[in-house]
Amino acid sequence: MSAELIAILAGGMALGGVLLTSLRGISDRLGKVEERLGGVEQRVARLEGLFEGSGLFRPVGTPESAAGD
Repeated sequence: MSAELIAILAGGMALGGVLLTSLRGISDRLGKVEERLGGVEQRVARLEGLFEGSGLFRPVGTPESAAGD
């Protein structure tokens, strides 16, 4: 093998290692974002329940009753 081929292969392996390390870090961060988004989703659902239970707002899609019914 020539020195140039060895250098190309070594560079490719180094680049592959950097990519794998970066992807693992990104995967970990996305996992944390997913956990936090789940918490936000639960909190929003709780707020929606409080709004619906308060009676201050009509549910979406409910037709308004006509006057005199």
